[in-house]
Amino acid sequence: MEDTTRNIFLNRSEAFSVATLLYTRLRRVSGRVIDVMYLVKNQAYAKYVIDLALAVDDYELQRQAERLRSLMVFDAEPHQIQIEIKEEITEIYETELTEEEIYKAQVSHHYIGALR
Repeated sequence: MEDTTRNIFLNRSEAFSVATLLYTRLRRVSGRVIDVMYLVKNQAYAKYVIDLALAVDDYELQRQAERLRSLMVFDAEPHQIQIEIKEEITEIYETELTEEEIYKAQVSHHYIGALR
């Protein structure tokens, strides 16, 4: 039997929020009702609900299912995944703007003395 008490999400509160959105949308679109509390605690049930949501032909439901899947921790350690995410964020923010790009962004906001 699986240990259902371990944290299967990187951010449990965000996973709960996404799961409640899934609950609402699934109920509205397909009439299905899920157990949000159990979903947050049990990885097998979370995978089942994600597959169920992806099978329904609804863009918003599929988007929320992918969000929930992105928060899941599968076989890796949560600490390792958080480090990888921080490295990716750092790479994104390390791209610097050139002085020309900064100038172009500022010039369009200056008053030039006439109507455009």
